[in-house]
Amino acid sequence: MTNLKTQYDFLLDEGISITDMYIYHLLVNDPRSYNYSEQELVDMVQSILDADARYSNERSIEELVDCCLNGDNIEEDDNEWF
Repeated sequence: MTNLKTQYDFLLDEGISITDMYIYHLLVNDPRSYNYSEQELVDMVQSILDADARYSNERSIEELVDCCLNGDNIEEDDNEWF
């Protein structure tokens, strides 16, 4: 368990949130993301975080990840993609 605490502390020290890691985990474990570069995945994490801030009452993080991996534009200000 010490290793887990060490890794957790490292993430916090680096400014990486648990939510960031959760979204990244969902992305990299989905076969639809296998062809994406590391930078594209990081950009997707940020897009999902931004969309979650706007639409948190309407969609879960999991649904936002799914929409993003389906190629839906989740950065628009309207709700067309819902």
